[in-house]
Amino acid sequence: MASLDTSTLLTAIALVYGIGGVMVYAGRDRLTGRGIEAFWLGGSLLMAILMLYFAFLPSPQAAGSSAWLLPAALLTGLKNELLGQAVARLTEGRRAWWHGKAASATQAVLLLCGVLLLPQAASRQALFLLVSGWLFAGIARQLLQKRSKRGPAALLLGSASALFGLYLLASAAGAALATAPPLLGCPTLLLLTLISAVMLQLGFIQVQRELQYRQLSKLAALDPLTGIFNRRTFFDLALRQYALHARQQRSLALLMMDLDHFKLINDTYGHSKGDQALRAVADRIADEVRQGDIFARIGGEEFCLLLPDTDAAGARHVANKLCLALNGILLNPADPATQLTASIGVASGIPQPGASWKQLFDSADRRLYLAKSGGRNRVVDCDPAPLAPSNRPVPLCNTVGGKPHPTGR
Repeated sequence: MASLDTSTLLTAIALVYGIGGVMVYAGRDRLTGRGIEAFWLGGSLLMAILMLYFAFLPSPQAAGSSAWLLPAALLTGLKNELLGQAVARLTEGRRAWWHGKAASATQAVLLLCGVLLLPQAASRQALFLLVSGWLFAGIARQLLQKRSKRGPAALLLGSASALFGLYLLASAAGAALATAPPLLGCPTLLLLTLISAVMLQLGFIQVQRELQYRQLSKLAALDPLTGIFNRRTFFDLALRQYALHARQQRSLALLMMDLDHFKLINDTYGHSKGDQALRAVADRIADEVRQGDIFARIGGEEFCLLLPDTDAAGARHVANKLCLALNGILLNPADPATQLTASIGVASGIPQPGASWKQLFDSADRRLYLAKSGGRNRVVDCDPAPLAPSNRPVPLCNTVGGKPHPTGR
């Protein structure tokens, strides 16, 4: 009867791992990537095979023989590696002491040496429990570290893994001291293994869903072509920054950039080349700005850059630097005449009582139009005063020796 109960529990554990692994793989999508579901499916199926392997041993004594334990040792090592890879990739963790090639090789060597060299079944049982506890302790650590960035499912799964890992390690100590019953003859251990299997599979599915939700939220905030913020996200973030700078009376600057003659680029080189130019512009500007700056594509060939804690002189310097950086992008690397150019409107200042974000945005937009109408490939950071030639738009881009250099574009 005890043997039947053991086989039933082992078969139930195998079914939980097998069905759970298939469910995880069936719920995969292109958002998560990194082979997470495939690793989890592989590890779960190997765990199911391992449980069925022990469930249908010809006799309880066979569980302690080297001939039957050698395949189990190999399955355990490979299973631990696949499950560990899945959890690490799910949590974006790096290779560590509990998974990866070095850890898997160490586990496999320990198991094989234990099967071949340890004379007593209790010692071999302790080694198997130790390696399994090693895996669950690693999963728990991976899920519980950086708790502020984890969802509730990851914290619950990590806590359950930690408790089960501790139980396995305690059982390993008991087996080593010959105070524990045989591995397959301990209903409590098998029942806890079954419960942990259910929690592990359901928890992993929920963590997978949380990751997919985060990826969807990220995609909703980004421009699909360039990978930078889109218009909606930019305005949400910009409004918060404007309110913060108004409350603390700090300088804020906005740059509006528009690629010159972009329709001509599409008509001459094709839309794929135009898309390539937009991605190149986004990459070049992203390399030039600070981490706290807010950079977005707000439509077509138009980009916005919000510069917190930046005054007029700093904004002018950044705009000029970006204008020159974009001139370094060539549509045809063999032809310098195919350089990209952009017109930039700049608005800056400390938000005053009664002022609004819309006024700052409109100022930058108006000066962008002045840069366009004034010859393109230039920066305009002030509105022209009537009959004041000194306030005409000055081509700040492509300067030579500090003097304006005509671009001819």
